[in-house]
Amino acid sequence: MTWRTYLAYGAADLYGGGCFFIVTTFAMYYLVNVIGLHPVLAGLIPAIGKFWDAISDPMMGYIADNTPQNRFGKRRVWFLVSIVPIALSFIIIWFPTGIESQAGKFIFYTIAYIIFFTVSTVSYIPYAALSAEITRDFSERNKLNSSRLMFSFIATLLGGLLAQPIIDAFHGSMMGYFVMSIVFALIFALPWIPLYFETWELPEEKSQKKSNAKFIKNFLSLFKSRSCRVHIAMYVCSYGALDIVMSLVLFYIVDYLNRGSVFVIAQGALLLTMMAALPIHNKIINKKGHKPVYIAALIIFAVSIVLMSFHTPQTNPVFLILNMVLMGVGISANNLIPHQLLPFLADIDKLMSGENRAGTYSAAMTLTRKLFLGLVIMTTLGFVLSGIGYKNPVPSVLTQKQFTEAQNLAVKNNENFENINKYYSLREDGNFHLKYMSRDTDEIISSLYKKAKKNEKAHPLFSYFEGKDNFDEIPQDVFENLLSSFDKKDFEKADEKFLLESSYLKSGEVYKKNSPKDFYTKEDLYNLKEILDKIDFKYSGIGQVQKPQQKESTLKGVKISFIVMPLFMILFGIFFGLKFNVSPENHKIILDELNRLKEGGKKEDADEKTKKVCELLIGEPYGRT
Repeated sequence: MTWRTYLAYGAADLYGGGCFFIVTTFAMYYLVNVIGLHPVLAGLIPAIGKFWDAISDPMMGYIADNTPQNRFGKRRVWFLVSIVPIALSFIIIWFPTGIESQAGKFIFYTIAYIIFFTVSTVSYIPYAALSAEITRDFSERNKLNSSRLMFSFIATLLGGLLAQPIIDAFHGSMMGYFVMSIVFALIFALPWIPLYFETWELPEEKSQKKSNAKFIKNFLSLFKSRSCRVHIAMYVCSYGALDIVMSLVLFYIVDYLNRGSVFVIAQGALLLTMMAALPIHNKIINKKGHKPVYIAALIIFAVSIVLMSFHTPQTNPVFLILNMVLMGVGISANNLIPHQLLPFLADIDKLMSGENRAGTYSAAMTLTRKLFLGLVIMTTLGFVLSGIGYKNPVPSVLTQKQFTEAQNLAVKNNENFENINKYYSLREDGNFHLKYMSRDTDEIISSLYKKAKKNEKAHPLFSYFEGKDNFDEIPQDVFENLLSSFDKKDFEKADEKFLLESSYLKSGEVYKKNSPKDFYTKEDLYNLKEILDKIDFKYSGIGQVQKPQQKESTLKGVKISFIVMPLFMILFGIFFGLKFNVSPENHKIILDELNRLKEGGKKEDADEKTKKVCELLIGEPYGRT
């Protein structure tokens, strides 16, 4: 097998490693704090998508196993089918819809996630199964899966280091997430072209039985194997802990620690360590086997999580970064080992069933993780965030229709509308804008000047801003030309213009910066959000939403959730890891037994050592009458 095959096979997992990392890390935060969905609704969206996975994963495993051989390949034909949908389905889950209501947004993103998970199932299950069918050599299988995990880590690293800066370039807006999705959609989809051309499938054995069982029965029969049950439990526990950490890390760092500026650095430290530790783990696995490395890595992961409980907003961020390095050491092996074990478990299943069901087994792995992530983790996170009082953002811009509805709801619920009205001001674009200093005005002015200069459209007076970072005073003619440069039709720019107008007062021939008395703080926005929730206001506006300052009790709840929930999964992972018995030695015995059966041998003729190993791994009598 050449290096081109290893690279082509591994590079395709840029999709699996990158897209699920980005979705797990950013989706909940995006749906709650950018789109403005209630935390419970935000948690239900991936849960519904995962429920669809409960149907599509085993179905696709069955379809992949029973796809007839053709000139495009039994597994590889699905790679060709998936290239364009991989890109489009990732983009749609970050698409800025412009839908105003909570119900409308919930329906749109639920459908988007169903499409996304369908495409990931159709592409990923045949891909994962291919490693068991491109070679039967132990070393080559390990190299294939190591290449795959290496590229998965590279994709995760790209997601950790590039996604947030792209989003920040658009000030965390919906457009920032959309641009990010386009960039990564190309990264995820294009490697599937060389994957098709640089891989192959071994010829099917003529004696290979074709399963006529219904796919559900075929799928459930996998779990008769003790090793299968234990392996999938290990996979779910280690990845479940990781999914929880990734889903809450933004809330923990940005909200609890108030360290949003170091998020990319901390995440980069985690991901770089994961990559750097990969060859070390691989070397130890080759000497000691998978089981001890898996358990040791989970213990390291647990220690790093416990250390996270000692961080406060006052803690030096260097300690946070070092903590993430330690966490990366543990997570690295926990990501590697379950995937490395898949071909070996497929061999054990083949001994039990007499069929090559690598695709179905791959489906069982992906299904259980996705199902657990959606129906348990994401749903639980949504209810936990709601239960600890986490408030999603308030609308930055309301249409007159939405504002009138808020007034009617306030009257209906006997709430003083002035408690809402005082936060908003009608602007020249015909919409009501929040009186909240959401951004530094110096940043807005610098951004406008740099953009105008780059496009060679800067007014001659704008040269005043050259080389300056602070604008406490601005000449009258410069300031008025600056205001006239705004696009009145763009409500986001109208919001910025409103902020500048309100933040400066004319004094003689200059405009001086001031702090408007009728502007409100993040703490005030929490009170506004409580009122909007009380009157059951369902809209999140038409522009950027604004995050309120969460209460101290809520922030402590974020910290506790970030610590306790993954620890729970890690402890279960250690429990199941101790029960795992597959090793290179007994796997060789399984392969020898498969070869003996292929040559016409009978199970009852196996020697006693072979029978005991088979019974240990399968969990039922082997070849005994």
